[in-house]
Parts: sequence; C-alpha cells; structure tokens
Amino acid sequence: MTRARATALALAIAITWGLAAGCAPRIGPNGVTSDDAIIYVKSKRARRAGLIDGRFIAPLDALGGGVAVEPGSHQLELRHEDYFSSYLELPLARAERKKVALDLAPILP
Repeated sequence: MTRARATALALAIAITWGLAAGCAPRIGPNGVTSDDAIIYVKSKRARRAGLIDGRFIAPLDALGGGVAVEPGSHQLELRHEDYFSSYLELPLARAERKKVALDLAPILP
C-alpha cells in the first residue's frame, strides 16, 4: 500500500468515526449522557431520603449536583419516618434540567 493510499484510508476511518461519535449521545462523568434529564431537589429538611420511581437515590443533602434520569415521566418521593411523605410526578424531556422544591408535613402526636 502506498503512503498516499494509507493516508487516505486513515482519513476516511477518522471521518467515519467522527461522524458516528457526533450522532451518539455524549457520555460524561458517572455515565451521564447528553440525553439524560437532570432533577435538582431542594427541601428545608435536607436529611430526608429521596426516591425516584420507588428506588432510593440518596439523602437530599448528598444530591447537590442533581440526579440524572432518562427522559420520560418519573415519580419523585421525599420521605422521613417523622413526616408524611411527599410525592411529585415529573414529566421530563430529553436533556431537560428541572428544579423542584418539596417539603414534608410533620406527623402530629
């Protein structure tokens, strides 16, 4: 194979890979893709447990950067044993960033 032909082949492969990479979602830190929606949750009581679609995510004070989820409808739940749980249904579009404020009502004695 001549040098010119090898260079042309290498260039064709690089362009093909570049186009393919440009069409795919970009993957960032912690496996987050550019298509993921991000939910940012705030509450007056930061040490409450956060759940998305029934799965425990983390205490709210550990979610400073938000939670990445796939686009679609998700149920957010905030709970603590001394309070009534709070629920919110969130429809999220591709790459949407949504800030949510939730609080809990205390259980009366």
